[in-house]
Amino acid sequence: MIKNDLEINKYPSVPSMINYQGQYCSMDSPGKSASSLKDFNSHPIQNFDYQFNSWGFRGPEFTQYIGKPVNICLGDSILLNIGGPIEHSWPSLLAQRFDIPTLNFGMAAVGNDAILKVYKSIIDLFDVQNTFVMYSFFHRRLVNGRFEQDACSNNEENFEYFKAHRLAGVIECALPGWSYTEEEKQFLLEQDLYFLDKPLYFSDYQGIDRKLIDKEAYKSFRGTTWPTLKQFIQGAEPHTDMYTKEFGGFVSDKNRDGYHINYNANSIYADYFYNQWKIKNES
Repeated sequence: MIKNDLEINKYPSVPSMINYQGQYCSMDSPGKSASSLKDFNSHPIQNFDYQFNSWGFRGPEFTQYIGKPVNICLGDSILLNIGGPIEHSWPSLLAQRFDIPTLNFGMAAVGNDAILKVYKSIIDLFDVQNTFVMYSFFHRRLVNGRFEQDACSNNEENFEYFKAHRLAGVIECALPGWSYTEEEKQFLLEQDLYFLDKPLYFSDYQGIDRKLIDKEAYKSFRGTTWPTLKQFIQGAEPHTDMYTKEFGGFVSDKNRDGYHINYNANSIYADYFYNQWKIKNES
């Protein structure tokens, strides 16, 4: 269980993160990450730190935006972009598409019930123009001010609980598909909720940051006429094999911690949200 003291009738906050600054955070630290120590230390994105504001969120001070037009983003640690710079989070990438501030209310270990509570507690603080939501795991609950990670294992109960706490009138999606069971993914499809659920093939995402590729996968796929890994990262012309599904699955979607999604995958989510926003506003 993770302590959480949401001040629902005032400001949402995560007390342990208020004004936190540091090189590491949560599972993004040597010995705690899902990746090996070697992979952690060799990850190409290293020069960043964590800075949380006085409300306990990773970003600028929110008080300056009270009463002003903003977009808000809600979700769990994917939004915090644990394992990478906040600039690579999908809320930060999405913010580049708008001329008003886009505030990131991502909270580690949060469930969908707490996401709804946070939404209700902040909606009247700002002049909210758009709300973007990435729903969390179905089994999480807010119980007596604490985040319970495995509160319920019954899918039917979890699905009904989710429907009771789903936000209305927002632009929404779910976590990447590997976060869910097959039955949960089927439920998401029935709910018409998008989630990223396929390998990142080079043919689909040629605009990737080439530093963020799976080095071992690249080496295993690489033919004798491919550019070397170093040459490819530095901008060498791709080999035609790279555009195939058989050999093109070397694009990484993970941050330094080995669990949270990186710039490549976050860019896909940012594109999805923006496209949905355009559809909503054109209708």
